[in-house]
Amino acid sequence: MLWTLLDSPFVQNALLASVLLSIGSGIIGSLIVANKSVFLAGGVAHSAFGGVGIALFLGYNALFGAIMAALVISGIMVYASLAHKGRLDIFISILWAFGMALGIVLIELTPGYKINMESYLFGALAFSTTQDIYAMAIFDVVLVVFVTILYREILGILYDIEFCALKGLPTKSLIGIIFMLTAIGVVLGMRSGGLVLVISTLSIPAYIAMLFAKNLKMQFGISIALCLFCMFGGFGISYIYDLALGACVVLFAVMIFICALSIRFLTTRIKRGRNGT
Repeated sequence: MLWTLLDSPFVQNALLASVLLSIGSGIIGSLIVANKSVFLAGGVAHSAFGGVGIALFLGYNALFGAIMAALVISGIMVYASLAHKGRLDIFISILWAFGMALGIVLIELTPGYKINMESYLFGALAFSTTQDIYAMAIFDVVLVVFVTILYREILGILYDIEFCALKGLPTKSLIGIIFMLTAIGVVLGMRSGGLVLVISTLSIPAYIAMLFAKNLKMQFGISIALCLFCMFGGFGISYIYDLALGACVVLFAVMIFICALSIRFLTTRIKRGRNGT
């Protein structure tokens, strides 16, 4: 029965989309968790909804509108992070609310369209198209090449941006590229997985990986592996109990998060006990 299920093109596309989404989420999640800007992902995701509304209202492709809006928002956030340090969360909150409100109003004004918030929140991995898969695959390749070539520079700006600036590194450009890649990754992930799934896969696996990884490279690997584990675990729960796939992945990821925190707490207590503290 399992092999029959795997013969379905919908299941094959969902599994492939899950793998590609996990690679992108694992890398981007590690970057934004290390940079303490996870809120950025949620801000971009909600703000991009305004781009969807504008695109549909003007008769353009919704994905194009979302990506353009996400890039504009990421540019504003780069400016806010550099010019208004410590106030980035305020800018994200304003853009978050504005993007959602604008998108809802414009979609309601567009003839023939109706807002489907369930699809926006949880997506439909099983209905991922070939276009979605190609887009995520190309994005993952670009992302892997970027972090491979500029690994040392990325490591530097994530943990000591002032020192990197003194050394003459193009810190503003690198931060801008990271924010833009985050924006594009969030939009592409939302198209298949939905808002809630993307935010959870960006934050939960990356944070767990940070607890146990010794360096950023290891964090990338652990985060990608955990994303895949959460995806396939959610698939299993969804199939067995006939529940919504996206919600199952998120709940399974939270369960793994609680287990990881418990393990971390126990190992820390054991080490302290051995050291007599």
